[in-house]
Formats: sequence, C-alpha cells, structure tokens
Amino acid sequence: MSSPKGKRNAFLYAALSLVALAIFAFSFFFETIPYHDGAGFDGTFYQEVFRSFSTDFFSTGYDSFRIQRIFPFCLLHYVYKALSIPLDIAHMTAGVIVAQFINLLLQLFLFFRLAKLQQWKTATTTILFALFFYNFGTLKNCGYDPYQTDSFAVTIAIGAYYLLLQKKWILSYAISLLGLITWPIIPATTALLILLHDQPKKSSESPNKLGPFIYKYFPLAYLLAVTGVVAALIATHKAHVFEILLMSEPNPWCVTTSLAVMFVLLRFLLSKASPFPWSVRQTLSAFSFRRALLIIVPIIAIKAILWLHTNNEFFFDGKLFLLQTLIRPLKYPAITLAGHAAYWGILPLLVLAFFRSFTQKFTSASPGHALAFLAIAIFALDSEARHIATFTPLILVVLGQILNEIHLGTRTVAALVALQLLLSHFYIPLNGEGMALALEKEEFSVFPAQMLMMNFGAWMTPATYIFWTTVALGTLFALRKLLKPVE
Repeated sequence: MSSPKGKRNAFLYAALSLVALAIFAFSFFFETIPYHDGAGFDGTFYQEVFRSFSTDFFSTGYDSFRIQRIFPFCLLHYVYKALSIPLDIAHMTAGVIVAQFINLLLQLFLFFRLAKLQQWKTATTTILFALFFYNFGTLKNCGYDPYQTDSFAVTIAIGAYYLLLQKKWILSYAISLLGLITWPIIPATTALLILLHDQPKKSSESPNKLGPFIYKYFPLAYLLAVTGVVAALIATHKAHVFEILLMSEPNPWCVTTSLAVMFVLLRFLLSKASPFPWSVRQTLSAFSFRRALLIIVPIIAIKAILWLHTNNEFFFDGKLFLLQTLIRPLKYPAITLAGHAAYWGILPLLVLAFFRSFTQKFTSASPGHALAFLAIAIFALDSEARHIATFTPLILVVLGQILNEIHLGTRTVAALVALQLLLSHFYIPLNGEGMALALEKEEFSVFPAQMLMMNFGAWMTPATYIFWTTVALGTLFALRKLLKPVE
C-alpha cells in the first residue's frame, strides 16, 4: 500500500501535469498561427515533407540544412500512407497536433522516470517540473506553431540522457541518432558524454591547470572573435550581412557597449565559476576507444545516406549559425539575458543564482560533461534562447542535485512555480488584431507581431528589450531574496 506522502505526491504531480496539458491544449485550439494556413514560417517545408517524403527524398532530395530537420514528419508521412489517410492540410494539421500531444505525454513520462532515477525530493521535482514544462516554448509556442522540430528534439534529448544515466550507452546513442534528422547537436552531445565518460587516470599534474586557462582567456577569445568577424565583414564590403544577422541597422555606440558589457559579464561569471576539474592529460585519458567505433560507424553510415539525398539548393549556411551566435548579442547590451528570461523564465536565472555550485557539479561529473558545459555556454551566448533546448535535460539534472541539498519550504516552492508560470506569459493572446497582416508583411518589430517575435531575442525591439531586461534583473533579485534563507 502506498503511504499518505506517496498519495499526496501522486496528486501533486497529477495536478501539475493537468495544468500543463490544459494550457498546452488551449494554445493549440485557440491560437494557431495565422500564417500559411496555420503552418507558420518553416511549416510549409515540413508540410511538404509530410505530404511527399517518399517521392521527394528519393528524387529531388532536400537541402543540406533542412534534411537535418525532417523528423517526425517523414514518419507521419508513412503512417498516413499505411492508414490511407488523405494528405491534405486539414488532415496533416490534425496529425501534427496528435503527434505534439503524444510527444508531451512522452516528455511527462520521461521526466518522472528521471526524477525517480535521480531521487529528487518532492520540492525539487515540483520546481524542475515547472522549469521544464511551464515555459513559453512548451505552453505557447508548440500550439501556436505546431509544425516545428524543437519539441520532438527535446524528447529525443531527454530520452537519450536518461538512458545514458542508466549506463545503457548503446541504447542511449541509438536514440540520439534520431537527432541527425531532427537536431544534430543531440548525437554530438551524447557522443561526447559517452566517449569521455570513463573516470580519468590519476595524474601528478594539477587537475585545475586547464580551468584557469579556459576561464581567463575565454572572454578575451570571445572579444577578439567578435571584433574580428565585424572587421572582416566591413573590410570585405559585406556590412549588409552584419545588418541581417543583427536584425536591425547597426548602431556603433550600441554595438560597442554591448560587446563591452558581454566581455565584462563573461569575466565576472567565470571568476565566480568553480575551478575546471580536469587537466588535458586527464581528459584524454578518459577517452574510450572501445566506444569510439560504436560512435563512428553508425554516424558515418547515416550521414552517407543523407548525403546521397541532399541536393545543391541553398537554404541556410552552417557558418551563418556561428556568425549569428557571435553577432546577435551585439544588438543591445545584455540582450542574451532578456532573451533567455522571455523564453525560459526562471531557468537561466536559477543557473546564475547557483552559478558556482552549478559549474562545480556539472563539470565534475566527467570530462565529457565538462566539455558539454563549454558547448552550452557558447550556444547560450546567442540571444535566440531556444538554441539551448536540447541541453535542458543536462541542466535540470545538475539543478536537481543542488536543490536536493537545500531545504525549501512549501511557500518558497509555490512562489517559484508561480513565478515560472507568470514569466511563461501563456495568458497573453498572440492573435491580436493585425497579427496576420504583420506576419504576412514580415513587420516583426511592431505589435502584435512583436508579442511572438520578442521570444527569440534578436527580434526584440528597444521597448521589449527594456521590458524583458527589467523583468530578468527584477526576477534575479527576487530569486536571491527567496533563496537567501536556504543558502
């Protein structure tokens, strides 16, 4: 028989899940994006994959970027063909909605399995549930723009990481390979964690030797990289690329101030970070040659198959992603903080509140985790906060270890959950008057279109930037007050 505490927890988790499902459903049935018949910006491509995958993939193929984003729409295509369901827009949209709900249910299942595996306390599980599910990306963006791969990529990521924590390396990597046609950073991260998971051999050299070097010179390297890229664009008469990536006309004073602020913030944060625990020799000694073959063979085989079905059309150059990561934070000072708060709520702010403990627990898990932390830091610099989506399972596990070590009262937990729900701004309608016309004309800097686009950082206007920066700083201050008694 279950204990009274077990019954209370079951009721609490059921209530949390029902709230997530209810808000999730509301966004699907009341706020579909009024653009391309509910497909959204990238949805027209995914509709074509859904409708014609078996024909297009083996004939014209797809461009080198979007061929990495065809799951689960290629799967839905064959499901519809097997069941003889018409592949028109209405039936495809219904199928995508069903797939999104199944995906959310799978996320709920995996989350609670992860909570059990990590032995999270009730308070810890409740807070992390809110962080993972009560944000704009889940509660609003999935339903508003259902034709997307983000939510499915997160499910693959949490599934792969859960299996990795169970030491089921082969199954973990097999699941992560779905990322090659959904979000390629997933198999790359999983491979890194598997290959550098072994405990390093003892070394006479100082284990912290690599840490001070990285932490000291990373901000300088970032400063030089950004200024070098900007200078190169200007020198090669490609200043228009700078403007496109910045999403606005560059203001020299604003760009300079933003770069200076980013440099100072990086120096400050890394000075507060826990020392990097592994030396170069220790990191290399953790490398698993036995698992390397497991990693290389399937990824080469899948890449070869995708290459055979890749055409020469241009959609997005991979180098542009690196450029936008460097350039977009220059739009406004500390815009990255505003973008992350608008999209993820208190998740990034909790990381900052526990930054030293967070870096210590994350990097000390294994050399693979230490390098993954550096990768997350680089992706997190981009003001388009959704780019860290597939790293959230790793972040949650570390936050779970921190929260498990402290006592949080019921009121504090309730306040954190309420604050997260508030910052998700699920209650603000997006389909206001003029939204469809604004999206059609690509007037993203005006309301009501700005209500959607501000969640992706780089599209923020000065007004929304100031608003979300104020909210982020105010929330960070509130978190410090809430958590001060338990530190």
